[in-house]
Amino acid sequence: MKIKFNNVQDLSDARYASAAMAEWIGFTVGEIPLAQVQEIIGWCAGPKLTLELTDQNQKETAISWCTILQVDAIECMAIDLEFWQENIPNENIEWLSKNNNITTVIGESSTAIHKVDLHLHTAQDIKNQNHEAISLDCKKESVVGMKNYDLWNDLLETLEIW
Repeated sequence: MKIKFNNVQDLSDARYASAAMAEWIGFTVGEIPLAQVQEIIGWCAGPKLTLELTDQNQKETAISWCTILQVDAIECMAIDLEFWQENIPNENIEWLSKNNNITTVIGESSTAIHKVDLHLHTAQDIKNQNHEAISLDCKKESVVGMKNYDLWNDLLETLEIW
């Protein structure tokens, strides 16, 4: 099963995603400073660097991030896909089109990435759904250096990734 970590904001989540052999690691443009994104991706390797675009008004910021970072994928709302494809022309970028709780990888192998909420579903429920790919939301630390990864650990053990 492929995994995408959404809205990564710190090195702890990025390293966790790398250790979990995630396919994608997503950073929401404008959520954290570019310098922080550069620092985080400098410390982890493996997942495809994915820019999560939420607003067409971020066009200039998104273009500059694509110029500075080695972006592998871009995720945007399905309704905005054409706009972003026209404004960020790059044949090497993988496009992810988001509609509600499902993100679709556009291309030859159209993969559906289902957003899962571990507070609403058990790890076993998620495994039984047999999704090809899932996405997990990263939360901002409430106390610096203090995150609880128990739910993710349980999920990855149930999926036999750990």
